[in-house]
Amino acid sequence: MKKMALGPLEVSPLGLGCWAIGGPFTLGGIPDGWGEVDDRESEDAIRAAIERGIDFFDTADVYGTGRSEEVLGRAIQGRRHEVVIATKFGFTYDSGTKEVFVRHDVTPAYIRQACERSLRRLGTDYIDLYQIHVGSLSREELHGAIDALDELRRDGWIRAYGWSTEDATHADLFARHSAAVALQHPLNVLRDEPGMIDVCERHGLASINNSPLAMGLLSGKFDRESRLAPTDVRGGGHAWVAYFKEGRVLPSYLERLEAVREILTGGGRTLVQGALAWIWGRSWVTVPIPGFKTKAQAMELAGAMEFGPLTTAQMAEIDRVLSAAS
Repeated sequence: MKKMALGPLEVSPLGLGCWAIGGPFTLGGIPDGWGEVDDRESEDAIRAAIERGIDFFDTADVYGTGRSEEVLGRAIQGRRHEVVIATKFGFTYDSGTKEVFVRHDVTPAYIRQACERSLRRLGTDYIDLYQIHVGSLSREELHGAIDALDELRRDGWIRAYGWSTEDATHADLFARHSAAVALQHPLNVLRDEPGMIDVCERHGLASINNSPLAMGLLSGKFDRESRLAPTDVRGGGHAWVAYFKEGRVLPSYLERLEAVREILTGGGRTLVQGALAWIWGRSWVTVPIPGFKTKAQAMELAGAMEFGPLTTAQMAEIDRVLSAAS
């Protein structure tokens, strides 16, 4: 598959999301990580992904309150020129207690401070894509953040910037009044986001897709009897977590998955690879960033690029099946 445009940058059509490799931490007192991780395994997975053509990695300062950035930084030592790094800022946290607070800070002074800390953890002197992590901001906050990001770009601390949000109206405002190159938002075969895709296509922005595997549901390894631990973000009790409730998959999503499984796995794809293929078939601006914890997972994800997007006919069939199932 060909490279994707990210403003002045080019990236592989598939990136990797580094939330899970941050290990345990809490948000507002509730577990927000994906369980225990092995840092050496995480680093091996990143290196294996690079060897198989993935050069885009998305993290955030709050993932493990810095641990994810540190792991990524170690994994790319000596290879910084080969990769494009995206990270995020905006939520406040205590790295000592691994606690992320609900309150946010997007003042210019905080943004510069947060950027400096991320640069140090990543072991680099520039960030390729710096993204606002707070999904809902007032217009005043947003314009102040834009000014701060423009200044960081002029100073050479960052090469480009974007916003992680699900608010299409404010995303459109952001696109019209900034030099942004990307918007990050959820997107998967069970959760389309036509409003956000429209904003990205109209403004020529990259659509960076988190939750492309529906928080792991589209791996196919869960059924009605599966139960995730309360220390896992999917079992911790966050009201905003979709697909799972109290650690169990919502039955309606399992039913929709079964309805499209055969289409997604056609042509020799695994279910994971088919789910990514749907995203590439959805729009020419999409760049999915599935999460990972192991080298084996990273290799399977990278293999999706060998197949490319679903065909127009397959996309239409999935639309028909899901419409009938809803």
